[in-house]
Amino acid sequence: MSRKPEPSKKSGPLSTSIGREGRSLRQGATALALGSALLLAGCFGESAQDLVKSAKAHLDKRDNKAAIIQLKNALQKDDSLAEARYLLAKALLDSGDVAGAAIEAEKAKSQGFSGDALAALQARLLLMQGKVDELLGQFGTRHLQNAADEADLQTTLVGAFVAKQRLAEARKAADAAVRAAPDNVQVRLVNVRLLTSEGKLPEAREEIDRVLAKSPQSGEAWLLKGELQVLAEAPPAESIASFRKALEVDKKLVGAHAGLINQLMRTGDKAGAKEALTAMKAAAPQHAQTFYYAAVFALDGGQIKEATELTQALLKVAPNNERALFLAGRVAQANGDLRQAESHYAKLIQATPDAQPARVALAQLQLRGGDTEQALATLQPALDGKSPSAEVLALAAEIRLKQGQGAEAERFLARAAELNPNDVRSRVGLALGQMQKGQAAAGMTALRQLAAQDKGTIADIALISVLARQKDYDGATQAIAVLDKKDPKSSTAPELRGRMLLLRGDRAGAKAAFLEAAKREPGSMTAANSLASMDLQDLKAEDAVTRYETVLKADPKNLRAEMAIMGLKLAHKLIDRDAAAKRLTELAKQHPDDPTPRQAAVGLLMEKKDFKSALSLAQEGVTASPDNPTLVDLLGQVQAATGDRQQAISSFNKVATLQPRSPLGPLRLVDLAVQAGDKDGAAAALKRAQAVDPGDPDLARKVVEKSLQLQRPDLAMTAVKGLQTARPKFGLGWKLEGDVARARRDLPAAIAAYRKAEQMAIDAGATVPNTELAITLHSTLIEAGKKDEAERYSAAFLAKNKADELFLYHVGDVALNAGRYPEAEQRYQAVLAVNPRNAAAANNIAWLRLRAGKADEGLKFAEQATKLRPNVPPYMDTLAEALAAKGQKDKAIEVQKEVVKQAPTVPAYRLRLAQLYVAAGNKGDAEAELKRLADLGPNFEQQAEVRKLQAAIR
Repeated sequence: MSRKPEPSKKSGPLSTSIGREGRSLRQGATALALGSALLLAGCFGESAQDLVKSAKAHLDKRDNKAAIIQLKNALQKDDSLAEARYLLAKALLDSGDVAGAAIEAEKAKSQGFSGDALAALQARLLLMQGKVDELLGQFGTRHLQNAADEADLQTTLVGAFVAKQRLAEARKAADAAVRAAPDNVQVRLVNVRLLTSEGKLPEAREEIDRVLAKSPQSGEAWLLKGELQVLAEAPPAESIASFRKALEVDKKLVGAHAGLINQLMRTGDKAGAKEALTAMKAAAPQHAQTFYYAAVFALDGGQIKEATELTQALLKVAPNNERALFLAGRVAQANGDLRQAESHYAKLIQATPDAQPARVALAQLQLRGGDTEQALATLQPALDGKSPSAEVLALAAEIRLKQGQGAEAERFLARAAELNPNDVRSRVGLALGQMQKGQAAAGMTALRQLAAQDKGTIADIALISVLARQKDYDGATQAIAVLDKKDPKSSTAPELRGRMLLLRGDRAGAKAAFLEAAKREPGSMTAANSLASMDLQDLKAEDAVTRYETVLKADPKNLRAEMAIMGLKLAHKLIDRDAAAKRLTELAKQHPDDPTPRQAAVGLLMEKKDFKSALSLAQEGVTASPDNPTLVDLLGQVQAATGDRQQAISSFNKVATLQPRSPLGPLRLVDLAVQAGDKDGAAAALKRAQAVDPGDPDLARKVVEKSLQLQRPDLAMTAVKGLQTARPKFGLGWKLEGDVARARRDLPAAIAAYRKAEQMAIDAGATVPNTELAITLHSTLIEAGKKDEAERYSAAFLAKNKADELFLYHVGDVALNAGRYPEAEQRYQAVLAVNPRNAAAANNIAWLRLRAGKADEGLKFAEQATKLRPNVPPYMDTLAEALAAKGQKDKAIEVQKEVVKQAPTVPAYRLRLAQLYVAAGNKGDAEAELKRLADLGPNFEQQAEVRKLQAAIR
């Protein structure tokens, strides 16, 4: 109760004899007294330690805001108080400021604060930052002496182990936490959560009721009860009541606010959800989830500027959070900043490769930009997963349709229809399914109706695809015209028209259509790709470059266009490699989040043996993005190339930690161990790689290949059996079993395995021949001495697949190696009939004609090969031989000198140059080349020819 101030006692009358000086003296004394009082207040006020003590009292009351103020005041008085730093970190973390907490915890550590309490806090921070692998690496097997801190650490580890799906280890951690603090409510709640993760939802709900019976004022227990009710699909009113009860107990429970908002939104109560968000803002204004939901509502309300500001604030607090990155991508997309949206989605995918919604969103953006190849590459891991969603399948179908791959698109749509039959894309799939089942008329009618009724274009594109496959080119052209009217500004219709005209053999008309597509959407990579492909077929690489320059002009930040330009210029020698490395380095700095230009620049620098610059550029990337596995891998490759094996091992181990579900890190370690002659280390790394995903076909293939290189067929068979078990109807498992048997020289077993793989493909209804398997089986039959059987097999295969270019080339090689030159030439001619642009076949025909003494025809085919594939040393070598056969010695020497320049480590090319010098009477240059060859000694098997030539010019 306040007291009234007592009235002051009246003083006596002032002496009138005191003059001005006296008054001044008295005023000065008063001022001095006031100043002294202020100074004394400063000296004898709360000390830094008193403020820390006060903060602890606030923390005990869970008043984090007051505690934070007191701790900051204490640190202003004495910034060396390590304990205050620790307590501030703890309070900030409990308030949701993870970034601030991490900074203060690091400062506390650097100032000497240590012990169990800091270890437990650091572990929690790592979990909140999403650094699960780092957390498990530092604390996964650690135990603390202090019981409360041990319980804190072990409950954190439970969360980490659950995130990695290591439930057995999570259970051990939970049991350790219970042993440390059996009556702790938090520990019991963690046990409830673990029961949920273990799939024991009824037991979890029973346990939470027991916890609440003993601790009815535990807000977190009410929160968990609400979450369990959501999981059990209880009536929303029940979980809403639990979340509200949790907030009655503790209005600062962010999870309860979030749960309440989610459930209100699910019931359609937007007004109630907005009211709940207002309460959340008042309780935790700086919490990541508050920013998240505020941004969601802003985006939903069309307040893009506010949503952008909120997501920026969100990413400062939770830069690696999956939901935050996805929302930031959506907001950037709504804001028209498609490059930023792509960056957010790509970062999310990098951290979480299984994030299907992010893959779909990124692929949609890439498809919208006209880059169908990149869109499909982005979507492919989701397609290869165990259960791709209907949305993934439908988007893959749309991409394939735009690529002209109608049959594959139809298969995707049929699968999507099974998952979501009401979606328009799925209805298209059902119509296509009818056609595949022989109900062609009904399916076509349904497809035409969908194309007419739906405002979208997926049905139109599917209809065009079907008509094109039926070679109803007039009908397809009419359907394209309808599509064009429906979507006149899009490049899709002219792009499809161009493909249709190509099918009809009208290249001029096709080019005009592609040019129209590029005019409509100058930034479309699809149109640029089509035009560039035609330019390259016409041997006009400079024109192909201009196609991507047009894209770049329309979209100056289009990195894929930049990289396409650099790739073309390098491949066709339109740019100096030094200039290319410089430009790629600039691109790497302009696009720090995309590793592509940095990888290319480092590759060029490595080719130049400029290891210092390569290492610097790779290290710069890792410094800027230390958790980017692609950049860490790049650094490891440079370190390995420069002989810094230990640093390379460290980098590749980090890759494995950053991407525990990727075999890349272990496979890199295999290569390092092989280079060092460490077969045991290589085998251990191979086992580690194979364990990542035994059902991954590409991984199994790599493990088998590397195991056989190590002469460890036992490891190879482990990978084979793992793949066969995971995917028993997938023929690759038996093909790889055949490879292992072949390596062991058990050819009958290899042939049996290959035949089984082939039969499985037939049983699965494969419509495309597995040429790789056919070549392998044919080669093995020859190795086994079964020449007649091999001949029958190749004849049967070619009877079914007359235009299989690869198999034709293979049987040509078989005949060539057997010395059956006429047959070999016949096979290579068949290859050229299928594909007149096959430079390898033209080169081999040239070689055969020269052996037959037909120099004119040899030169003709050699020139054809080098025109199709310029600057390829083997083809140029044949051309030099042909020129010499025609008596054009000087020209032959110039060509061969260029061959040696491009492939200086191939002694056979140098021998050909020496032979040409000898034939031209150029003894000096011939002697120099022959000396280089003689110095190789037994490393070059044609030393007899070298000595013969040396004798000839003496």
